[in-house]
Order: sequence, then C-alpha cells, then structure tokens
Amino acid sequence: MGKMKNKVLPVSVLVLFMLMCINACGISKSRDSADMVSELNNRIIEKVAENYEEGNISALDIVIVRIDFGSFSQDNASEIFVLCKILNTPHVAGLDKTVGILLDADSLEMVAYKEFAADKVVINCIQASDGQSRILVSKTTTYQGISTQEIQLLAVEGSQWVEIPIDALKIIGDESFYYMDIVDDLIIVASEDKLISSEEIVAVLKWNPETEQFVLEQ
Repeated sequence: MGKMKNKVLPVSVLVLFMLMCINACGISKSRDSADMVSELNNRIIEKVAENYEEGNISALDIVIVRIDFGSFSQDNASEIFVLCKILNTPHVAGLDKTVGILLDADSLEMVAYKEFAADKVVINCIQASDGQSRILVSKTTTYQGISTQEIQLLAVEGSQWVEIPIDALKIIGDESFYYMDIVDDLIIVASEDKLISSEEIVAVLKWNPETEQFVLEQ
C-alpha cells in the first residue's frame, strides 16, 4: 500500500481542459465558451447524481478532479473520461469515494459509470497501441493501522467495465506495495509501504502498449 500521490488539477486547469475538450468534440462554437463549460460541468454532475449507488447526493458533494479526452469503449470513439471525488461519504465505505464516468464527446450522453471506494483511490489512464485507453486503479484501505492494497487494470467494452489481469503481479506476489509513475506508465513495486530509497524497490513494471500488459523491467 504505497502512499501514492493523487494529483488533483487546479480548477483553472480543469476549466481550460474542458474548453479544449469542447472544441475538440465539435460542440457548437456559436455559443459562449463559459456557457459550454457550464453545460459540460452540469451534465457531469447530473449523470453522477442520477447514477450514484447510495441514493440522493448533493451537487455540492460532487467535485470534478480530472478530465481525459480519448477513445475508451471502442476504436476511434470520441469520449470524455471524468473522475469525480464524492465528499461527505460514510466512513464505512472508505474515506475516498471516486466516481469514473465516461461520456460520448458529441452528445454528452453517458457511456459507462463506475464507483471506486477505499481510504485512498488513485486512477491513471494509459494508452494501448490501438489508440484506446485503459484505466489503472489503485485502492488502499487501512484498518487498525494495517493497510491492504488492490490494483486493477480495467477496460471499457461497450458500457461494461472489464478487468484485465496483470500477469506480472502474479509472479511478484501479494505482499508488496505498489506506486504508480503516471509520467512513464510504470508500476514501482516496493518492499515497504513508504518508498524512501531505491533499495526498497523490488521490481519495476513498465506498460507495453502492444501487448497491453505491464512487463517486468527489473
């Protein structure tokens, strides 16, 4: 259960990225940019509120933290993948409730939706050689001082979330701690839950977009 940094983009960067997504998606440019950003923001909030598994939720509790534009559910699709943090969640579900929602970039209709709950959720998008993006998820839960971690590689097929086994992790075993390097698409495997020096690194797994697997580097 490595302590992985979950980089939350500043609001100004998110607004700029939303504008870029809108322009790339071909959403009507005759309208004011602020209106278009507001429309995308409102659609995200609306879809999360409609699908939230625990029932009623206030729009104020839905915070957009990341937006990715690309192809997720099929080849050459124009889609927007959004991550939202849900505030004020019951602790029994974990301190961190994250929602992943995939929207069609042209219609802004929802393609897929999934909730992730743990004490800490870290999600990164990685690209395969066919141009489609896969989703790497790390969930860390701590109970009475003991942390456990689950790491998953997910694909969206149609509207379904499908787990892709990470074969290299089967060789390493379950007693290690995982850190994501989101710049170089790496999983750093360590012997300690706090990565302080390189001596604690057990292995480095690098994403291979051709095979859609993480390959053992060392």
